[in-house]
Amino acid sequence: METGSLLVGIVAAVMGLVWLVVPFVIFGIKDLLRELLAEQKKTNALLAHGPHAQPLDAPAPLPIEMARRYP
Repeated sequence: METGSLLVGIVAAVMGLVWLVVPFVIFGIKDLLRELLAEQKKTNALLAHGPHAQPLDAPAPLPIEMARRYP
């Protein structure tokens, strides 16, 4: 019986510690989740415009100069 009650006490102490720490972890992760959601929205916007879409804040690509063809 002594070992069983000791084991129950250890489990209860660990669960109590987890119970105290989890709210701080959740509030700490909120900003990271907001950043992740913003990046996901950007990715979805790029994918909606096709496979060769430019990022919304990227400058327009420079025109490509083609070689002249002489007859």
